[in-house]
Amino acid sequence: MPNHSDQIILVNGLILADPDSCLVVPHGKTVIKGNMLSEVNSQLEAPPFSSEVIDCSNCLIMPGLVNAHTHAAMSLLRGLADDLPLDKWLNDCIFPSEAKHVGPEFVFLGTSLSAVEMALGGITTFADGYFFMEKAADAAAEVGLRAVIAQGILDVPSPDCPDPAKWNKRIEEFFARFPESPLTRPALFCHSPYLCGPETFRIAKKLAADHGTLLFAHISETRCEVEEIASRFGKTPLEHVHDLGILDRNFVNVHCVHLSDHEKDILADSGAGVVHCPESNMKLASGACPTRDLLKRGTSVAIGTDGPASNNNLDIFEEMRSAALMAKLVTSDPEALDARSVLRMATIQGAQVLGLDHSIGSLKAGKLADLIVIDLDRPHLTPVFDPVSHLVYCARGSDVRDVIVNGRIVVRDGSIITIDYSELASQVRSFAAKIAADLGIRTELK
Repeated sequence: MPNHSDQIILVNGLILADPDSCLVVPHGKTVIKGNMLSEVNSQLEAPPFSSEVIDCSNCLIMPGLVNAHTHAAMSLLRGLADDLPLDKWLNDCIFPSEAKHVGPEFVFLGTSLSAVEMALGGITTFADGYFFMEKAADAAAEVGLRAVIAQGILDVPSPDCPDPAKWNKRIEEFFARFPESPLTRPALFCHSPYLCGPETFRIAKKLAADHGTLLFAHISETRCEVEEIASRFGKTPLEHVHDLGILDRNFVNVHCVHLSDHEKDILADSGAGVVHCPESNMKLASGACPTRDLLKRGTSVAIGTDGPASNNNLDIFEEMRSAALMAKLVTSDPEALDARSVLRMATIQGAQVLGLDHSIGSLKAGKLADLIVIDLDRPHLTPVFDPVSHLVYCARGSDVRDVIVNGRIVVRDGSIITIDYSELASQVRSFAAKIAADLGIRTELK
């Protein structure tokens, strides 16, 4: 749904424009022209007649949240296999279901559903890794979210590359067919060192560099992975990718749960980013990323939800709270990861890890207009002594009232306005019924 005014003006309320300072101040006026912020917290005055005005009284304006790692299409497998360790969850449940059901329609519907969930929860940018990713890009753009769309690469058969020897050709097709949109950009995702060999990593890194894109990989997620890579190569997963010469600022390490002090130093020296997925790591009993140590060394650490089949929701507010509490628990230090540090991870540091901090992650004139409005007039947010503490320890995705991405209103008064959600939900339920029938599961909703 396009905006039919020359500009959008937000007035009143509070604003947190710069996550680096985390300063929350009274808000006058913020002006969006086209897809850009032209004024941020300037003096309030009568707006032009042609403007759309959003009154943010009793609300907080802040940069949109960044979900730096998910597998969005897997919302169609949400709740299918819970309370299992990662290897059993993948090999016995997820991989067989994917082999039978994952195709272009699955990816488009699942990503659309997840994009709506993320938008309603204040996520304006997400990084996604899966299969048939041209369709994921279509879904993100249709819902209206910014996204880094990474095509998955494995050395075993996958839904869109049954012959793993031909993954290079699949990548060529992905780049050639990637839809044009100001909201989406392509990337590559080598699943992990245990499912991608050294030559696959090297070639993927070169292809990513040739196309000016990021390369993602799951790194050191579980002890089993660490032990397997040690038995194969005599080193840890992080040491392995470092020795392959691919660990740099355009390589994104997802999870990094099991790291030695030496590996933490390697990460800091490389400039590579890390994505922390606390709730998925807890649910799968993988462990805890050493966020305090990484941040102290100057490594950029973002927050991700992981996929909706292993979390099982896409609420970054929950992830912020969990990240802070997890760090305190594992270090026995209540100051290990404070609210301001976590908020930066979900905004400007998430943008840094994705190479987007020049355009998003903070609110500044000349940056892209990606912002959210949070309703503070809720029982669990009252009273407000410290707004930043409330954002991390009290707020929920459902507290987001309005979402603007690239200058376009995506969520207004808590409702998605870019697509017909009822129609999407109907299509999702129809597809889910096929999966349920195949597995002999009874579904209650039709």
